[in-house]
Amino acid sequence: MDFFLLLLFLDFLLNRTLNRLWIFIPQNPFTHALFLGIQWAGYVSMLALYVYSFLLIGSWGRRGVPLGVLALVLTALDLSKDYLGFGVKALFLLPLIFSVFFKHRVAIAYSLYYLAEGVIKLTKPLYLAQLEWAWALLPLVGGWRFRKIAVILAALLLVLIAASPYYTGMIFVFGMGLSQVFLLPAALFLSLSSKSKYPLYSLLVGPSVQLSVHYITLAVATGYVNSGKRQG
Repeated sequence: MDFFLLLLFLDFLLNRTLNRLWIFIPQNPFTHALFLGIQWAGYVSMLALYVYSFLLIGSWGRRGVPLGVLALVLTALDLSKDYLGFGVKALFLLPLIFSVFFKHRVAIAYSLYYLAEGVIKLTKPLYLAQLEWAWALLPLVGGWRFRKIAVILAALLLVLIAASPYYTGMIFVFGMGLSQVFLLPAALFLSLSSKSKYPLYSLLVGPSVQLSVHYITLAVATGYVNSGKRQG
């Protein structure tokens, strides 16, 4: 696992998974301190993901300048809308722009998905089960190869979900916007079996983007894994 993917995994694990267990754990001084630590570690991982994403864009040299400026502008407008009440929510355009720039076929397919998801969420928030199915099956766009580790991890996740569908469902619906939790083992299996590394980034983001940094991550990952090599 490379450092960029590790940061996204830590954000997923700390900020959007373990942090959600708080509602199921008895509250006492120990658990309060524990989850406060998890919460702050999650914030740090999220900030690290922001910083490292822009560092990667900077490492691309002159070709990364227009992409970096665009990412900064859209991020500023997005955060301004959230915290100041004015701005534009248009970060869902960023992955598509990056994927077209790098001519990354797999990333373009994912970017179109997140564009549709972002527009629906912005204009008329509603639940579409078909979107989650599309997200789970999108790794097939990158090709498929059999991997034992994919079978093992997907089977373990399926057992975990089957053992406690209510609690795992609650965690993942709030952590990644996945309401059909039994799709997660399929998405994990296909992502790990994909010939492209890009589906792993989407897997950790989830079918519904929860944070603005995830749009930036999906965009930067396009250049990072483009043609199996890192830009710059």
